[in-house]
Amino acid sequence: MKKIVAKQVSMLELFYDLIFVYAISRITMMIHHPIDGSLPPRIYIEFIIVVIFVLQIWLYQTVYINRFGTSRAVDTVGLLISMFAAIYLANNINTEWRLTFHAFNLSAALTTINLIFQYLLGSSTHFKRDHDLQGFIIALDLEFILLVTGLIIGYQYGVYLCVAGGLIGFLMPLVITACLGRNKSTFPTS
Repeated sequence: MKKIVAKQVSMLELFYDLIFVYAISRITMMIHHPIDGSLPPRIYIEFIIVVIFVLQIWLYQTVYINRFGTSRAVDTVGLLISMFAAIYLANNINTEWRLTFHAFNLSAALTTINLIFQYLLGSSTHFKRDHDLQGFIIALDLEFILLVTGLIIGYQYGVYLCVAGGLIGFLMPLVITACLGRNKSTFPTS
């Protein structure tokens, strides 16, 4: 069993977390204004989907920093790009999803491709030996493809691809690591 080593948190990482607090506070605008005294179920569903997107972006970046990050240039630049995309995302959230669609998914796609490069370039572990790393990269790849395809198609049908991409990014690592974890004999660990 590996010994758990505590890492010191940098001010940049704390600021990154604060940006996501800001983003979540902006997202609550979606359910803040009742229509005719109540909120339709569609608004709650949109709210939950947006929160899942934002939390999974934060989670991927945080896992990368805590598990693979060593305060190298790749880590710092990647974190700054994620911060920029998160601020852009937060400032463009609107109660009308049709208006938010492009800005939100463009920033999600930028963050996703940034995370893919961080996981590929910044991790010091071997790709074929780390099942979690494989799961993260496969999930991020699928999410990115669906986000970009949804943006190209446009709001009317692309919204479904973007939502599917976000849900895949949220749930797929669990499925992949469970499948790869069961087949440990297939992948040698040393």
